[in-house]
Amino acid sequence: MNEPILKTMMNTSSNLYKAEWLNLIFKNRNQAYGAYVLRSESGRTSTWSLFVASAIFILLFMAPKIYSLFNKDEVVIESSKDERVVDIVLPPQIEKPKVKEEVVLPKVDPIKEKIKMVKPMTRPTPVDDAPPFNPPTIDEMDHAAVGPITQTGKKTDLSTAPTEGAGNGTGAGTVTGEGSGTGDEIYNAVDIEAYPEFEGGMKAWYKFIQRNLRYPSTAIDQEKQGKVFISFVVERDGSISDVKVMKGVGYGMDEEASRVIKKSPKWKPGKQAGKPVRVRFNMPITFSMGL
Repeated sequence: MNEPILKTMMNTSSNLYKAEWLNLIFKNRNQAYGAYVLRSESGRTSTWSLFVASAIFILLFMAPKIYSLFNKDEVVIESSKDERVVDIVLPPQIEKPKVKEEVVLPKVDPIKEKIKMVKPMTRPTPVDDAPPFNPPTIDEMDHAAVGPITQTGKKTDLSTAPTEGAGNGTGAGTVTGEGSGTGDEIYNAVDIEAYPEFEGGMKAWYKFIQRNLRYPSTAIDQEKQGKVFISFVVERDGSISDVKVMKGVGYGMDEEASRVIKKSPKWKPGKQAGKPVRVRFNMPITFSMGL
């Protein structure tokens, strides 16, 4: 190896792309093209490549701004005409109703008095040689029956006393039949002339029951309800007696219905033939929890 080349190689600070280095390597060789030309022009080529790449990068980075400079049209975004604001209203909170104890009493039509049609009396015909008619004494009138009484299981046949005819002449008639009955007899409400009445009427009677009736705790715990059929007697003085449960449902409801009926104040007694009589009433009392 030549001594100049060896010195150049040992010099680490030397640049392989310097002309002296290239001239030394390509001494006595073709320097018109090939590796010599590429090495000699490598610095200029690298610088030119770097400049072109930087220019392209800057151009791409500045492209949006350059475009905005030349294109100044404003972009207007119009809102839709159908745009609407919908208010959502939450439904109100519904509170669960409390279960109330109610006593439902059925409507009872007032008992109407039975009116019997009486056939009109025919005018008496005068009879010659008729026997004299003796009117009844006062004592007999006090013990006579005023009219017929209709009662289930008993039958009474009484004839109506004749009425004195108008005009001239006299007539005679006879009263036949037997009447029976005692002061302890119990009538049905539909078989009397005037039925018993609670002070203030039936509405007041229903209010009295509702005000005093208590739902039994046993029935509430078991969630039981039903209808109690009860019977009682309105005495001649208007007091209540002989309270009976005809058909019950249990759970303390039968006893409660009887207790309220017994607590009733006095009624106006029923009347038959103008006199106070004992009358039996039958009625249902309904216990309902409103479920």
